[in-house]
Amino acid sequence: MTPASPIASLADLALQCKLPEEAILEHQRQIHHDLLGQSKYVREANFTTIHPRDLELLFDAYDRRFLHGLCRTALAGRALRFELSRRMTKASGATRRLRLAGGEVRYEIAIASSMLFDAFRPGDRQITVCGLECENRLQAMQRIFEHELVHLIENLCWDNSNCSRARFQEIARRLFRHRAHTHQLITRRERAAESGIRPGSQVAFTFEGRRLTGRVNRVTKRATVLVEDADGRRYSDGLRYKSYYVPITMLERAS
Repeated sequence: MTPASPIASLADLALQCKLPEEAILEHQRQIHHDLLGQSKYVREANFTTIHPRDLELLFDAYDRRFLHGLCRTALAGRALRFELSRRMTKASGATRRLRLAGGEVRYEIAIASSMLFDAFRPGDRQITVCGLECENRLQAMQRIFEHELVHLIENLCWDNSNCSRARFQEIARRLFRHRAHTHQLITRRERAAESGIRPGSQVAFTFEGRRLTGRVNRVTKRATVLVEDADGRRYSDGLRYKSYYVPITMLERAS
C-alpha cells in the first residue's frame, strides 16, 4: 500500500480528528505555559512586548500537539513567514498564500499586535475571540492564531480558504472547539468612541506648535481630521479643508 502524502494526511486529520474537549483544553494550556517559558519577549499573560519569533514558536507547538507535525511536513520546504502588524485595525489576523513571479509559493501569517495591545486594560469589557471568552492577551492571541492555522491548513490542502464556509468552521470547531469565526476585540474606533471621539466629532489638537480644531472624518489606527484651510482641498460642502492624520491620544473634544 502506498503511504498517503503529507497533504492528504493533513487533510484527513483536519476533516476527521475528534479530540475530547478536555484534551483540547490541556493542549492549549500547555502551549500557553510553554510560550511563557520559552519566549524572550512574552513573559506574562498580558504581555507588553512580542516578536515574530513568538508566532513561530506557537506554530511549532500547535503543529506538534494538534497536527502531529503534518503542517510543517506539508509545507515541503516552502516558506512560511510570520508578521506582527500594527496597521491592522479591524481584522485580528490574516493568512496569505502568495505565488511569486517565478512560480514559487509561500505563505504568511500576520497577527494584529495593535489590537492585542489595545485590549485587556483595567475596566475593559469582556473580550471574546472565535466565540470563546479570553482572560488575557495570550489567550486571545492563541485563539487568533488557531483561526489563522485553519486558514493555512485549508490553503495547503485545498489551495483556498474561507472562514465563512462550513468546512472551515467544522475544522475549527473540532480541532480547537471554536464557536464562531469572528472576534470581539476592542477596535481603535471603539476606544476612540469611549472618549467621545467618532466621525463627525469636533476635536482640537496641536500640530507643529499650533492649536488646530477640526472635524473627525474617519477613525482607523489614527483619526483623519479635516481642518478648514483656504489652501486645502474643496469638499462636497463647498469648503476647503486640509486633512491631518492624528493619533487618537493627541485629540480632545472641542467645545
